[in-house]
This record gives sequence, structure tokens and C-alpha cells, in this order.
Amino acid sequence: MIDRNSNTPPSKTTDSVSHNTGFSIWHVVNLWQKIQKDALSPFDMTPVQFLLIAGLAELSENNISIKQSTLAQHCRTDTMMTSQVIRTLEKRGLVRRTQHQKDGRAIAVQLTEFGQNQFTAAMPAVSQADAKFFIGLGDRVDEFTDALAMLAGEKRRRRVKAIGR
Repeated sequence: MIDRNSNTPPSKTTDSVSHNTGFSIWHVVNLWQKIQKDALSPFDMTPVQFLLIAGLAELSENNISIKQSTLAQHCRTDTMMTSQVIRTLEKRGLVRRTQHQKDGRAIAVQLTEFGQNQFTAAMPAVSQADAKFFIGLGDRVDEFTDALAMLAGEKRRRRVKAIGR
């Protein structure tokens, strides 16, 4: 890191921006997003659109009326951005927005048949892109995911496999 009280320039090997942890995260996220965009382009879908559709598909497994705000919380997205993206998905016929049956102030969202079909078609491409991107982590993908969750303030509990006797 740069010592703001020092007049000595940072070392080119360890203190440069390109070796900064935050920059590394930013760089990796940009690389991952490009790969996801490429994987989703045949489906005319952005990574954020896919995230919300995937979240909606996941929440819809219980066949409950899903509030738009619940979808935003589930996907950890900004509520205003979620609203804008959902409107775009509605115009494309991927989701349906209606007034929530139990809460008249809320908007309920659900996948259309077309939206479910697009999700089902795109999922293998996204999974394959992820697998290819994270292959360098080998069998430490879960550990990496847990570390990211920890940085995001989540506490994960993972079962430890018993050692065979």
C-alpha cells in the first residue's frame, strides 16, 4: 500500500495498483463479467438479467407469489435497479409483473413460459463458462466462494466430511 506520509515512491513490484487486492478483485470481476456476457449473448441476456431470472426461477420452486423486493433481497441487488431490469424483462416477455395478491402496495413477479425456457436454455452456457473460468482453482472453488462470502459479511457453515477409518 502507499504510505501517504512518505515521499518515497511505491515499489514497482509489491505496492503498485496492479498488485493491490482491491484492484485484483475488480480485474477478476471484469474478466468474469466479459465471459458471462459472451456466454449469454446468444440468448440476448445480460448477466444481471440472468441473475434476476435465475433468482426468480429459484424462488418460484415453492409456487409462491414473489414480491419484486423479495427477488432483489434474494439476489442481493439494488431495488431500483431490480425494478428497471424487471421492466425490461417484462417488455421482452420473459417475466410478468402484477399487483401482489396479499400486499396491494407490492409488485409480484413471475417467469413466463418463454422466460423459463430462456433460463433453461442459458443455464448450461453460464455453468460451462463458470466452470471454465474457475478451473484454475481446482478443488478449492468452494473455499474461494466461502472467502468471498466472508468478505461480503456472510457467515457460511459447511459440513466437513468425516475421515474414513
